[in-house]
Order: sequence, then structure tokens, then C-alpha cells
Amino acid sequence: MTRKMLINGRYADELRMAVVEEGVLQSYRVEVAEAEALRGNIYRGTVANIEESLDAAFVDYGVEKHGFLTRHDVVEQAYHRRRGGEGSRITDLLQKGRPILVQVEKDAIGTKGAALTTNVSFAGRYLVLQPFETTIGLSRKVEDEQTRKKLKEKVKGLVAGEGFGFIVRTNAVDQTKIALKADLDELVRRWKGVQESFEAGTGPALLHDDQDLIVQALRDHLDASIDEVLVDDEALFARARAYMDAVMPKSKTALTHYAERIPLFSRFNLEPQVAAIYKRSVPLPSGGSIVIDPTEALTAIDVNSGKSTSAGSQEETALATNLEAAVEVARQLRLRDLGGLVVVDFIDLRTPKRRRELEKAMKEAMKADKARSHVGHLSPNGLLELNRQRIGRALQLRTHRSCPTCGGTGRLQAPELLGLSLLRRIEAGAATGRMRRARVALHPQTAEAIQNKLRRQLAAVESTFKIAIELVAASDLSPSEDRIQWTEREPAPDGAVGTTAERPREEGAGRAEREERRTRERPREREAGRARSQERRARPEEEGSRRKGRKRRERGKERPREERSEATVAEEVATVAAAAAAPEPVREAEAAELPAPAERPTAPERDEAPLEGEDGLPLEGDAGEPREPGAGEGRSRRRRRRRRGRPPGERPPGAEGERPAAGASEAGEQAARPEPAAVASPADPAQRRRRRRGGRRRRGRGEGPEPAAD
Repeated sequence: MTRKMLINGRYADELRMAVVEEGVLQSYRVEVAEAEALRGNIYRGTVANIEESLDAAFVDYGVEKHGFLTRHDVVEQAYHRRRGGEGSRITDLLQKGRPILVQVEKDAIGTKGAALTTNVSFAGRYLVLQPFETTIGLSRKVEDEQTRKKLKEKVKGLVAGEGFGFIVRTNAVDQTKIALKADLDELVRRWKGVQESFEAGTGPALLHDDQDLIVQALRDHLDASIDEVLVDDEALFARARAYMDAVMPKSKTALTHYAERIPLFSRFNLEPQVAAIYKRSVPLPSGGSIVIDPTEALTAIDVNSGKSTSAGSQEETALATNLEAAVEVARQLRLRDLGGLVVVDFIDLRTPKRRRELEKAMKEAMKADKARSHVGHLSPNGLLELNRQRIGRALQLRTHRSCPTCGGTGRLQAPELLGLSLLRRIEAGAATGRMRRARVALHPQTAEAIQNKLRRQLAAVESTFKIAIELVAASDLSPSEDRIQWTEREPAPDGAVGTTAERPREEGAGRAEREERRTRERPREREAGRARSQERRARPEEEGSRRKGRKRRERGKERPREERSEATVAEEVATVAAAAAAPEPVREAEAAELPAPAERPTAPERDEAPLEGEDGLPLEGDAGEPREPGAGEGRSRRRRRRRRGRPPGERPPGAEGERPAAGASEAGEQAARPEPAAVASPADPAQRRRRRRGGRRRRGRGEGPEPAAD
């Protein structure tokens, strides 16, 4: 079994390191020029703020986001003051605005700032120096008790300095005491240089950079199991040679400069494996797969059996797939540098024995990882929790950016729903009544889809709200983005008629701007209202009454009423009442012409000889009074006569009782006339009242004859 370390630095913007075992990628590190990996760097910072509620402080150490420093990460040597006892809070230890020495423990993730600590440490090839600690420890990776005792004997005589502590790394197992002493002296020298820089300057500054990928690769990943180190860049090869000669002069690992025309990673067929690191789904040898979904709180990994049918039974197939998935999960966590809480959803196993077998396989696969980890127990639902040390930012966060189209969710809204959402926003803006035009900029494909599928809806909105909608294709927008520009209606300026000012406004204008515009428009509206009121008052009133009846307008005989005083009206009412109460005296001439009461005709005789005028119409007045032509004629008869063009008193041809021609003798006329019927006795009060009322009505209308003189 051969292991090789490949360092690809042909391009200045990217430096890659890979560890290959039998053609399989086992470890992968990349350093990108734009990535902000700060873990391990030491800074001189300033306390920017102290949050008593969090019992923590925010430190400005020269980057965009302030670092977060908790109370338990403040060592005694970093105190600004000493107040309180053992349980004192951070406000009793630090002061705002004072300098402080900090080291980045965890890189910033998303909106969270970097985690800082004052307990700084320096990592070497074999040892890790801790200036503020006094204990000597061993790496957790060294689990064998014999090996641990051997290491303790080697470092017992090492003295780091003034109370310095250190941790022995796994690489120190096969090293001599002299090599360990040389590594420790180099770390102490670095620490003293950092102290001098901290005391000499002021303000935030970088004091120690721990981001050299060449140094990190050779320091952390180069061990006795690696047979050869290949470097394809001359400058990087020189740096690697200098480090190995200084730190590991007796190392048996070969350092080679790769100068072939075929790229280094392509020579070992690593490019497809590197590309698979960024994929969501990873295939398994038996046909199954694992799906990796990183989230803000944890990383979820799902195991799918897929087409795996290698075993004889369902339980054996599930176990075989789970064992393959355990090895691949551990490998993907190393390659992607995923830390924190990881939850793996394995295929359910029924027997406890096979569950324990799976847990053991998972722990064994995690031993090859340089980061510390803790594997939990498999739950009855097939869930296994494990915690992995977060050494740095995840690989995908360092090399990828969030998608501007989907916002990092991996999903896009359907074009139909996008069009309906846009239509609702346009309708809401048009319903205010202040908008006259909407200019919508969309991605070309989105604009075409909306124009084809929502043409009728857009036309209905334009017709309902009297607004013009314009769709414009904009190639600079993504399919899920849009830009709406509104054009508002404004009142015409003073003195202008029929003009409307237009002003474009982007969607989402502030409420303050709308309120200011309304305040400017209110005085104009008040002045317009006052002008309309004055114009209505200045109009001349129409002559005559607007409430005249329809029949009086058709006749065209409206006569102005005589204005009478209240006294005149009261006098007329009193006269009519007195005349109705007292019996009317009969004139002598009328009494002489009236027959005696005994000679009163019977009802049949009266019916045969009714009273009538010259036009043949019966009369209610006196039978013996002379009448003018047309007197007593009804209104409807007069209208019909006028339409036919006959003079007053003339009857239709052939009518009974037609009058003789002009020039006939008086006797002939009297003969042609029917005998006047006898009237009621003057002693009858009801008959006299009817006669008076009929004559009074005819005289009031100007139709009856003048009363005869006595």
C-alpha cells in the first residue's frame, strides 16, 4: 500500500494538497486567495464592547466583523483588572478600549463572527506550545498505554521555559529527544517574538500568520506512512525542501519536483474525485448512495440502499450497505472538512448485534481523521450522532459562494407562480389610483412566459385601473428577479388645463415621501374646491319653477299666479263660507220664469230633455242664459276640435242636432232646437248650490258668459 502527498501550486490563486492511497483520495486541502481562513492567527485586538448579559466581549482585531470572546476563554494573564472572586464576570476583568492578545479559534461562519481565545498556542512538528499553561499533555490520538508511557519518559526532561506547558503530538512517537527539544525551542522563539510585537505597537494588527499551506501540509499530514511528496512548482519545492531540512533532516520521505507536461492531479486521476467532493450525492460501490445536506445547525447525511442487492436477505443487504456508508461518511467528512454536529440516518437494523457492529465500524473509520471526534450510539430509528472538531471553515464555504438566483436554497420558483406574484403586486400598486404606468423589467425567458400565459390578466388590470403595463426584457436579471418602475399621476400645475405631470418611482418608495407629497397636494385641492363653490354661486337662477307639472308644460298655458296677501285670501274664504250657510234670494225675473213646484217634471222627462249648450254638451249652469260659441266646451273636446281645424260650436258632419245654416229665421232656429228641460225648483238648496258652483267655475276659467244685468 503506497501513500503519496501531491502539492499543486502551478497557479498563484490556488494551492492544493492531496493525500492519495492506492489511487483513492484520502485527504484534500485547498488555499484560495479570496478565502478568509484565519484560524490559528494571533492578533493584537481592542475590546470594542462588553455584553454583560452574554458575559462576553466583542473584540476588534482588524477585520470586518468583530470577534466573540467569552468569559471562560479569558486567561488570568490577559486580565485588565482584578475584581471579585473566582466567579467574577467579564465586566470585572476587561475594560472597553484596552488592548488584548487574542487568537482565532474558529473562523467566521455566515453572519457569525470568529470565535476568539486569549489562551494562545503554537503548533510545531512534534509539539504544541501553550505559554499560559503549566501542564504537559499527550495527544488523544495516542491510545496505546505503552506508547503513552514511552512518550512521557521522553518529554520528562524537557523544560519549555518560564512555566510554559506543551502537548506532545502523535508524530513524536518515533522521534528522538533531541528532535523534540529543537522543535520546542523554535516554538518558544516564536512566542517571544509575538510578545515583543504586542508590546511595541498599538491598535489591531496581525502578529503571527499560521496560514502557510506548505507548512501546514508538511507539519500536520506528513508522517512515516507517506512514501513520497510531489511538488509541481519550483518555488514551492524550495520552501518544502527548506522546511524538511530544518525540521526533519533525517526523514525518509522522498521530496520530488514534478515537471511533466500532464498536470499533477490529472496524472493520478484525482480531478473527478475532487469534483465529486462538491456534489450532494455520493455513490457507494454496491449501488447505494449517501446524500449530504449541510445546514446552519448540523450536517444531515442520509443512507440509501438504491440498487444494492449483493446480500441474501434484507437484513444482510442493509448491514452491507451501512458498513460501506460508514467508511464513505468518514472520508467525506475529512475531504469536505465538515465539523460540529453530524447526524447519519442509516438503514434500520433489527438485531442489537448488528447495530453494535455498525457503531464499531463507524468509530474505526473516524480514527484516520486528524480532527478529534466522538461517535454516539445508534438509536432504534437508525440515527447515529457524532461530533467532529471544526478545524477550519468547510471546504464548500471557502471555495463557493451563495447562488444569486436561488439565494443558496437550491430551489427556484415556478414561472407560473412567479407571474402570479408579479401580477398581484402590480394590481396592488394600481389599486391606489396614483399610478399611471408600470414598467416591469424581467429576465428574457420569464418575460416571454408571462407575456404568453398572463396576457388576458394583464389586459384586465390595465382596463380596470386605467394603467399602462410594459414588460421589458433585461438580461442582467436572474430568472427569479424583477424590477418595477412606477410612474405616478400628479395634479396639473396652477393655470394649466388638461395636463398631467409624470414622475417615475421605484417600487417600495418610502412612506415619508408619500406623506410629503400628500401634504403638498392638500392646499391645491382646497383651492380647487373653493373655486367650484364660487362658480356655482355666480350662476343666474333659472326663470320659473323647476317643479312645473308635465301637463302644464305640454299645454303651454302656464299663467303667472296673482300674488295675493294673506288678508285677501282670508276674506275670500269667509265670503264663500257665509254664502254657503245663508239661503240665496231668488231674483224676480228668474222666479217668474220658473214653473210652480206642483208642475215639476218627473225624472224620465228630465232625462229626455237635458240641458245642453250650442255644441251639444250638457250644462250644469242656468238653462236660460245665452252662451258664447265654445262656452262650456270640455278641454279634451277643444283639443280634438283644434287638431281637426273646426271653429267653435261646429259639430261633425252628420251629427244629430246639427245647427242650420246662416240666414235661417229665428223661428226655424227655435224649431230646430230641442225643448228646454224643466229645472228643479228654486226652493231646492242643493240645486242652487250646484248651479252657483258650476257658473263660478266657468267664469273663473273665462269660459262662461257675463252675468245678465238685473
